Amino acid sequence: MTAANINATREFFEALSDEPDKIVKLIDELFSPELVTHGDALFPQPVAHGTEGLKQGLGGFKAAFPDVTATVQQIFGDGNKVMTRVQLSGTHEREWMGVPATHKKMTWTATQILRFNDAGKAVERWVIEDQLGMLQQLGRVSLGQ
Repeated sequence: MTAANINATREFFEALSDEPDKIVKLIDELFSPELVTHGDALFPQPVAHGTEGLKQGLGGFKAAFPDVTATVQQIFGDGNKVMTRVQLSGTHEREWMGVPATHKKMTWTATQILRFNDAGKAVERWVIEDQLGMLQQLGRVSLGQ
């Protein structure tokens, strides 16, 4: 089952680099409707419930970064959990995190842990993104002297 969960996780990130409707369709296949997400920058609150929020968040993200690519740098699983470290890059073409389009190419990393149920659906998701790096590239944060 661990290998199947790793493959599903890899498929999720490959779809993120594809057309927006592909990732939305894949969410229904890979994630349980009872999904709980912790710590994702796509959500305004620290814990989000359900797949609809994930679909909306990723839809807005794909609109802001239509050419986004997600490159899996590391992936491994143990039991019902899969950890992925991914590098994301894309051009900021629409408003994101309150910042109007800068048309800049951006690159950042994210780490995600998915917990799968016995039916092979992801039921819990933890995400840590380089939000500081994103905000710096968006021109919202300066760490200068």
